[in-house]
Amino acid sequence: MFPLKSLARIAVAIALPIAIFGSCSADNAPPTGPGDPPPQTTFKWSDPNSWPSKAVPVANQDVVVPAGESMILDITPPALKSLVINGSLTFADTDLALSANYVQVKGTLVIGSEQKPYTHRATITLTGDDSNEGALGLASKALSVSSGAALELHGAPRVVWTHLSATAPKGATTLMLERGVDWRAGDNIVLASTDFDPAQAEPLVVQSVSSSQVTVTTALKYAHWGVMQSVGGASLDERAEIGLLSRNITVRGNDECVTAGYCGHVIVFQGGIAHVEGIELYQMGQKSKLARYPFHWHVAGDVTGQYIRNSSIWNTFNRCVTVHGTNMAVVSGNICYHHLGHGYFLEDGVEHGNTITNNLGILAMTPVAGQEVLASDRRPATFWITNPDNTYTGDVAAGSMGVGFWIALPEHPTGLSSSEVIWPRRTQFTNFSNNTAHSNRSTGMNVDDGPKADGTTEVTFYNPRVDPTNGGSAVAVTTFDHFTAYKNRQRGAWLRGANMRLTHAMLADNDIGATFAANETFLQDATIIGESGNNATTLGTYPIRGYEFYDGRVGAERVQFINFASNATRPASAYGYNRNNAFSINTQNYTNGATFVNSNHVYLENPHPDKDGDKAAVFLDADGSVTGTTGAHVAANMPILLDGTCSNRVEWNAFVCRGAYGLFSLNTGAATPENIAPMTIVRDDNVSGAMAGSGGSLTSINMSLLSGRKYKLQPALVPSKPRLYWRDAAVGDNARIGFPWTNPSVKVWRDYDSGHPIAAAASLSELDASTGNVYFFDTANSMMYVKLQVQANRTYSTVFIDPL
Repeated sequence: MFPLKSLARIAVAIALPIAIFGSCSADNAPPTGPGDPPPQTTFKWSDPNSWPSKAVPVANQDVVVPAGESMILDITPPALKSLVINGSLTFADTDLALSANYVQVKGTLVIGSEQKPYTHRATITLTGDDSNEGALGLASKALSVSSGAALELHGAPRVVWTHLSATAPKGATTLMLERGVDWRAGDNIVLASTDFDPAQAEPLVVQSVSSSQVTVTTALKYAHWGVMQSVGGASLDERAEIGLLSRNITVRGNDECVTAGYCGHVIVFQGGIAHVEGIELYQMGQKSKLARYPFHWHVAGDVTGQYIRNSSIWNTFNRCVTVHGTNMAVVSGNICYHHLGHGYFLEDGVEHGNTITNNLGILAMTPVAGQEVLASDRRPATFWITNPDNTYTGDVAAGSMGVGFWIALPEHPTGLSSSEVIWPRRTQFTNFSNNTAHSNRSTGMNVDDGPKADGTTEVTFYNPRVDPTNGGSAVAVTTFDHFTAYKNRQRGAWLRGANMRLTHAMLADNDIGATFAANETFLQDATIIGESGNNATTLGTYPIRGYEFYDGRVGAERVQFINFASNATRPASAYGYNRNNAFSINTQNYTNGATFVNSNHVYLENPHPDKDGDKAAVFLDADGSVTGTTGAHVAANMPILLDGTCSNRVEWNAFVCRGAYGLFSLNTGAATPENIAPMTIVRDDNVSGAMAGSGGSLTSINMSLLSGRKYKLQPALVPSKPRLYWRDAAVGDNARIGFPWTNPSVKVWRDYDSGHPIAAAASLSELDASTGNVYFFDTANSMMYVKLQVQANRTYSTVFIDPL
């Protein structure tokens, strides 16, 4: 969130019998409720004697239920201006409606109970259009719960959501469900998209129900997949979710609020209690305003025992459920449909111990430019997760104009919860399992792009540790288990960081299954399907890939690939590299235990001239399951990567090579960066490679090279203090490097040991016979030669040169 963005909205105390409220953008204290109330006397709203004026409240009146009084709402009153509940207000067992500009709960508001849910119809409509109304910092349209107060809303139990059991074609009016439902004629329901377009979600109205067969009043505009598939022996579930939006308890904004998006909101302050289940939040949230969310715990601290569950939140103008500065809340079994910006929202990054489980989100919408609360709302996420110390299980992100699950970790909590002792980017996930993301315009799960204090995002490296406050403490591997992603227009999963595992995943019908911009991060025991029977919209001409290598070391273990078949319009492959890559890669990126059904094993595009990462693309086939040769590498179509051991695989546009590789790097130790690129590398057989500069920068070179070979460098500028590296290699692997040099007076040391410079060799042959513990300066030809060779118990070798 933006820190202190709306301090100007902090309310000023005025002499009204209403407490002053704060906002998510203001560091003011929450409202306080009354002290210990006297024994309560029960009154009926309809009885004139219940009121000091001896008259039942009339339209547009400010109404107060006094402390110590227990009021029974037994009639539907006229539309009020405001309602402040200092005592308790309980809805009677009859159909009722309550309308007010705002409702402030300082005592108790009760509609039903856990033991006896409300079975009649209750509607609370929040009205008003004055953002400065009353003494509330929250203005009009608030249902607020103060410290010491309680909100008890318990609607009738209903089947919240389920799946289709048969595909529903375009034009259908009868839907077959996987279970019987208690839905009724006139109920509002929503059917999720099962294609790439999240906007194919359809709101519908029930006409009739017969157990698991539901007839709707209007014909479907789109087809919706509804059967389990067996694809190559794997079981794939892409059945559409269908959910109930109607409830017998409704809290809503009035119809007039829709035009400006200035609708109702529920906010629970520290010390307040919220037990909310089986309700409908409709036309809620205030567009582009902080702290004006459909349902919101606001800096509430420990709320053990509190919950919102089995409820619907739909047609909202600012998120769905917000957990802000709040711990131990339960958000379970809800359905959120058609919301602006992020949906299920952890706000600051301090939130922990919360349980977000079995929730369904459908159609996260992008706000109009200038109306987003956060810059990231331009790519809305159904689930926005800013702290891993929470539980996410069984949740479904069923169609967003942006991301399904956005694990957006700040370095430290932001906003009102700002603290430099909490490190979300080093915190292990409590539990992330059995979640599903589909039909998202962007990525199913994005572990990257965490928020900064100003509300914008930055590239994020997630690296969980046993002690998050100590970046040097032991690794704490985070596992994302049994994640399903399908029909995401970009990727099923993108992970940036270290020490992560994506296990037992099912990734199907995505442009790309998974890409790890990471190290020591692995895909394990997974199934990736290129194309299933759910193919009404094809993947087009995009070169689909199951698993993309990038950065590293990353790998895929025991992964089954199904239906990655190239065709006349586009190539397809189980394995590939992140396209158009300018950055270095780890030559030990690997695969083992791969199996294939109707799949081209590999496809590597021809390297782009300005993308050195494309040119360096190699990966290790550890067990031969890809190439048929244990320990072979797959290499891109780049001559300097290839030698006589390589064989061309035409359908892969790549080569299978038996040589060993290491990553060679060159930069400068000078205080001022030096532009050493472009540079040509020439191998001892006169095969050359033209390098543009790593990551688009002219100051460094990174390139995969074959071990045991000799290379000469032709840089645009020889660095004044050359720094040469040989990494991601095995003990004994080496490369001899030569480059132009004129100064015979130098200090040369290797493997970061500046205290023990290495000696000059008498000849090039002496250098070649060495283990890299000497260098050779060819005075006659003005060339410097070094040998980078990995020593015992290392995976790297370095040689640094400083002129004296």
